[in-house]
Amino acid sequence: MKLVQKLFLFVCAGSVLLFAGCSGKKTAESSRGYDLYIFNTKGENAEAMKAAADAFGREKGIAVKVFSLGSGTNSDDTLRTEMSSKNKPAIFSVMNSQALVEWVEGKYAMDFSTAKNQDFKKLAGSIPSSLRLQQNGISYGVSYNVEGYGLIVDKNMLADLFGKDSVEPFIGAFITATYEEFEDTVHIIQAYIKSGTAGTVTLSGSTFTLAAQKMGLAKNLTGVFSVAGSEKWTYGDHLVNIAIDTIFPDSAAAKNTTKQELEEGKSSFTAYAKALDLMSQNATTPRGPDLINATINGYDQSVATFAAGKALFLQQGNWAYGNIEKANPGVVKTLTFLPVKMPFTQSDIHVQGLTVGHMNASIPVFVPNYYAINTKVSDKEKELAEEFLVWLNTSAEGQDFIINKMSFIPYNADPAKTSAGYSLGDSIISYMAAGKTITNAYAGAPVGWATENMGAYLMENYLNKKNWPDNAYDDIAGYAVSRWEEMANIN
Repeated sequence: MKLVQKLFLFVCAGSVLLFAGCSGKKTAESSRGYDLYIFNTKGENAEAMKAAADAFGREKGIAVKVFSLGSGTNSDDTLRTEMSSKNKPAIFSVMNSQALVEWVEGKYAMDFSTAKNQDFKKLAGSIPSSLRLQQNGISYGVSYNVEGYGLIVDKNMLADLFGKDSVEPFIGAFITATYEEFEDTVHIIQAYIKSGTAGTVTLSGSTFTLAAQKMGLAKNLTGVFSVAGSEKWTYGDHLVNIAIDTIFPDSAAAKNTTKQELEEGKSSFTAYAKALDLMSQNATTPRGPDLINATINGYDQSVATFAAGKALFLQQGNWAYGNIEKANPGVVKTLTFLPVKMPFTQSDIHVQGLTVGHMNASIPVFVPNYYAINTKVSDKEKELAEEFLVWLNTSAEGQDFIINKMSFIPYNADPAKTSAGYSLGDSIISYMAAGKTITNAYAGAPVGWATENMGAYLMENYLNKKNWPDNAYDDIAGYAVSRWEEMANIN
C-alpha cells in the first residue's frame, strides 16, 4: 500500500532507552546498552512504538531499543543485516506467509508452541485462524493490527445525490446489492454526471432517485470512480485479491495451491476483469494514456480527486484517511466503506461455506504485518519479547498505544466496545462486528505476481487503451492463471 514517504530512523543513540530505576546487576543484554531490541517496519507508527517501548521499559525496569524504518521503505535488506549481526533483534516484523519462509528456513522465527510464558501462549492461541501467520499449521506471528479497504464514499455526497433521508437506506441497500444492480447504478450515475439525466437506481429491491438538478457537492463530480491508474498495486494487489478470495480461504492455502485449483478459479479472474473494466470505463480520467500517467493519476492525485468531490468512489483502505484529511479536512468525518462488487456466481466460489452474498456484502480485513520472535537471541530476551507482546496486546496501556497513539485497529478489537476514533476505522469495525469480512489470500501468490506481473500486464495492455477487444476478459484471466503457475513452478 502507498504510505507517506517519510523516513524515521532510530539508531542506538536515539532509540536505546536507559532507566535510572534499573537494577545494578549487569546481564549480557544490559552491558550492551539494552535488554530488549525491537525491529519495527511500520514507519508510520515509529514514534508511538518508541513511546510504547518507553512505557514498557519503565514498568519492567529495563532498557529497550527500537529501530524503525520509514513508511514505504523496503526493510528486507536492513533486517537481514541486523539478523546476521552480533546483536540481533528479539522482535522483528514479517509481512506475510511468503516472507515467513526465509525466517523459518533460517531457523529464526520462533514456533509459538515453544513459548515459556503461558499468557503469551494464550494470546497466540486466541488469534483468529484467518489472521494467523502460519506455516504447516505452526503459528509464528502476532498481528500488528488489521486494515481494510473497499469503495470509500462521502455520505454528504450521497445526500446531495439522493437526498439526506436516503443516505443510510442507500448504504444498507448497496451493501447487500448484487453486482448487476451495482453495474446499473454506476451507469445511471455516470449518465447523470455527464448529461444531468436524473435516473432512478434500484439496490436490494429499494429505489433511489437522483436529484432533478445537481446540487452541492454533486456539481463537482466528473466521474464515478477516482482510479489511481499509475499505481499497479491498486488493481494488481487489492482489487485482484477479491477474486482470489473466492478460490482460497487464506494466503497459506494460496501459497500451497495446485494447478487444478488455479484452473478451476479462472472464472473468478474473468469476473475481476469485468469489474476492472467497469471501474476504469467510468473513471474521472478517461481510460487511455492519461489514466496511467503518474503525474495525473498516481496515488496522491487519485486521493486529491476524490477529496475534492470529483469522484463518488475511491477504492482504497483506511490508510488513505490521513491523505484525504490533508487534501480536504472537511470531508473525513463523513466517510464510510462500501464493498467492491464483482459478478461472481456460486460456481465461482471454491471456499467451503462462502457464498456470493457474503462476497458482495463484505470488505477485505487483514493483517499487514506481524511481530515474530527471534529464536537466536538469549532466553532472557525471548522471555521479555513474549512479555512485551502480551503487554502491548492485552493491557489497558498497551491497547491505548495501539488505538490512540498508533491509530491502529487492534486485531482483537471488541467491536461492541472499540472505536478507532475516525470514520474509516470505525467503518471497518462495523463490518467486523457484522461478520462481513473477507481476507487477503493474494499474499500467498508468488512474490511479484500481483503487482509487477499482473499489475504491469494490465497497465501495459488494457488500462492504456480506451477500447478492449472482445476476448479481453478471457485473456486477462488466462494470464493471471498461467503466470501464477509459471512463477510458482506448478506443472
